[in-house]
Amino acid sequence: MNLRTPQPRSIFLLGTRVDNIDEFTALRMTIGFAAHRDGLPARTVCFTNVHTICEARRDRSLMHCVNLADLVLPDGSGLKIAGRIFGTPIRENLNGTDFTPKVLDAARQNGLSVYLLGAQLGRVVSCRANLLRQYPNLRIVGLHHGYFTPEDEQDVIRDINAKQPDILLVALGTPVQEKWISRNARRLNVGVCLAVGGLFDFLSGTIVRAPAWMRRAGIEWIFRFLQEPRLKWKRVLLEIPMFLALVIAKRIVPRKLRMTHDRRVALR
Repeated sequence: MNLRTPQPRSIFLLGTRVDNIDEFTALRMTIGFAAHRDGLPARTVCFTNVHTICEARRDRSLMHCVNLADLVLPDGSGLKIAGRIFGTPIRENLNGTDFTPKVLDAARQNGLSVYLLGAQLGRVVSCRANLLRQYPNLRIVGLHHGYFTPEDEQDVIRDINAKQPDILLVALGTPVQEKWISRNARRLNVGVCLAVGGLFDFLSGTIVRAPAWMRRAGIEWIFRFLQEPRLKWKRVLLEIPMFLALVIAKRIVPRKLRMTHDRRVALR
C-alpha cells in the first residue's frame, strides 16, 4: 500500500468542510496517518453529515474543529443531494459506520494497533470482542468507556499514551468527540484519531443496522428514525428540512443576484 498522503479536494457546505475524495484515497490517507507519525500531533479524521453541519452552524467552535481536521469525509445521502444542488457531486458516501471497519481491516493487514474510547463500558467491551472475532489478529491494545469526568481526562490520556496506539477510535458523539480530539491532539501519543460517533453501538451489536438495500438507496436514516424516534426526531423533522432549505436558498439567491446584475449591465 502506498502510504504517501495526497492533498484532498475540499468543498464547504454551509461553512463546514467536506473532502470530496473516493474511498481508496481516504483509506490510503488514514492508514498513512496511522503508520507515519513523524513527531506530529495526532492526525484527525472527522465525518461530516447533515447533523454535524447543523450543529456547526449553531456552534462555531465545532465548525473550527472540523474545518481544521486532517481529513473530513462526507457522511450520508443529504450531502450528496447538497452536492448536486451546488453542481459539485459528492463522489462517495464515506460514512463512518461503513468506512471505519475497512480502516480496521487495513490496520490488521498492516500490523497497526487500535484503542477504543467511548460508549458504556459493557458496550465497548462487547465491541472489542466482536471486532476480534471479525478481524482475527487485529491488535486492540486498550479501551476505555466514554463516561469520564473532566477530572479523569488526564488518566484516560495517560492510559492511551501508555498503549501508544496507531489508531484511536473516539466515540463520544458530536460535538463532544470533535472538540475532545482537537483539544488533546498535541497530548496524544497516537497516529490518527477518528471521530466515529455511535459506531460502537453497531459494532457491539446493541443496535442493528438497516438492511443493505436501504443503505444502498440512501435511506438508512428512515430506519434509524424508526428504531429511536425519541432520539432522532429532531434530526429528521427539523435538521434535514432546514439543511435542504438553506442549501437551496444559498444556491438560488446568488443566481438571482447575478441575473439582476447582468440585466442592469445590459440596460446601460
